[in-house]
Amino acid sequence: MAGAKHHKTKNFSHNGDPLTADSQGDSRTWGDANDHVKFQVQKEIVQQAGKANLSQKDTANLLALAEVESGFNPDAATTSRKSSASGVFAITDSTAKDATERLSGTKRIGGYEVAEKYDRFNTASNVSFGIAVYLDKKKVAGSDDVGDIYKAWNTNPAEYNKLLTRLDKHATQYDKDLTNKVWDGPGPAAPVKPVTPAKPGETAEPAKSTKLAAEEPKKSGDVLSSIPLLNKAGQDADKNWNMLMGTDSPSSRMMMRVPEPVKKETVKPQ
Repeated sequence: MAGAKHHKTKNFSHNGDPLTADSQGDSRTWGDANDHVKFQVQKEIVQQAGKANLSQKDTANLLALAEVESGFNPDAATTSRKSSASGVFAITDSTAKDATERLSGTKRIGGYEVAEKYDRFNTASNVSFGIAVYLDKKKVAGSDDVGDIYKAWNTNPAEYNKLLTRLDKHATQYDKDLTNKVWDGPGPAAPVKPVTPAKPGETAEPAKSTKLAAEEPKKSGDVLSSIPLLNKAGQDADKNWNMLMGTDSPSSRMMMRVPEPVKKETVKPQ
């Protein structure tokens, strides 16, 4: 129609939000965080699930869901202008509001209470809200099967059908990793920046970690726990990590860049 005005669709995405000095991820892209950060995100999920008295199966399910939603990048955000999905569990702003107003502390989710304030890119805060949403969707599904829960979590069959096999496989392996106490270990050391060459008359700047080894708890009480410090740094930590992890888990494949094993089909003789 002549003279009609075209209105731009509101952009709900946080993908364009700039990273800050506190950002742990390297961008807003799925999985774009170093191995140290990813391990600490996993560890935060395990610790908060433990504080909430969740079962080992629930904890394994949460790890599998976080891997699908963010690739353990706490600063990930969808590129879709129609969604505000952000952080470890890709929580939308409306979902966070619902978790605060409808779910937190209720019998529906076993009395679990979310962090006081939603901070989408704060690992501990996002994980807290992710647990509340998980417990709600588990109630909807009426099952503790990760695939059934994800169907309630992501109601688009075109999306969730592509991920059900992956979720089930990884949840099964994460359950084994939990039995083996993988996250009791220090994990990979934080990457270190190379020494900056000194200019004439100046002292060379010492190498610094590119990320903080731990996130300090905020005084406002909007996080449930701080990410713990690594027990050791450098080669000792890497050695302990390799001994603890083994070579065949979603965690070890992610950290060590080992490809998924290829299943060989056995052909029975005719």
